Amino acid sequence: MQYQQEVTLLRQQIPIGIRQALHLLNSTNGNIDQAIREFKAKMIAVVVEKAGIAAETAAEQLAKCSYDIAETLTSIEEERYTLPERILRSKKNDKEGALTLLASNLEKEQQLPRNYWLLLDQLPALSPVQYTLAVVKEWWEYLDYEGFDHAIYFHLDIVTPQLETVLQLPEIASCLRAAKVRSDELVAHYKQLPKKKTTFHVANVINKDRWFLKQEATFETQRGVVIERLYELVAANLASL
Repeated sequence: MQYQQEVTLLRQQIPIGIRQALHLLNSTNGNIDQAIREFKAKMIAVVVEKAGIAAETAAEQLAKCSYDIAETLTSIEEERYTLPERILRSKKNDKEGALTLLASNLEKEQQLPRNYWLLLDQLPALSPVQYTLAVVKEWWEYLDYEGFDHAIYFHLDIVTPQLETVLQLPEIASCLRAAKVRSDELVAHYKQLPKKKTTFHVANVINKDRWFLKQEATFETQRGVVIERLYELVAANLASL
């Protein structure tokens, strides 16, 4: 192999494969120093284009990361943006996914109390945006896991003020309260029936009740708005996270 010794020496100085080393040495007539300069210049150009930074900064970052492009770009992102900002950038086409990651990061940083579900009535002192994110996102997870008929009993007294006042969704908050009231009425009526007439399960009655189903249907038509409003709130107040 031509330039066999030069390939070995070149690869000792820069992280490069044999094929690329040969290509560089062929283009520089075996000049190792020139090959290194060309290698670094190409790497710098790639980082400048991808990250939109000055060549001098790109050179420093590349040297720090041993000329690993992916690691260099990650390092630049970490210095340029906070973690919440990076999450939104990486999930710009997945708002719910971004909120999930932000809520998870918040939980870890603030060590929020959890007993399978977050203890929403025992949260530590949080900023208003942090509190809304933790409360609404956890309720949303509960809703997806347990269903609407159970979610109306999951800290609704804590959740509805966030929906109503902070996210400016009074119709959704009213809908949830109305569904809970109707569910409570059906449960109370069920408990008053003689035992011999209670062979059916109250959950079946609730989920067949027209008024209850109307509230659930109303909520479903507005379901996506909750995520949109929460995302808008968080995106506008990333510094609070």
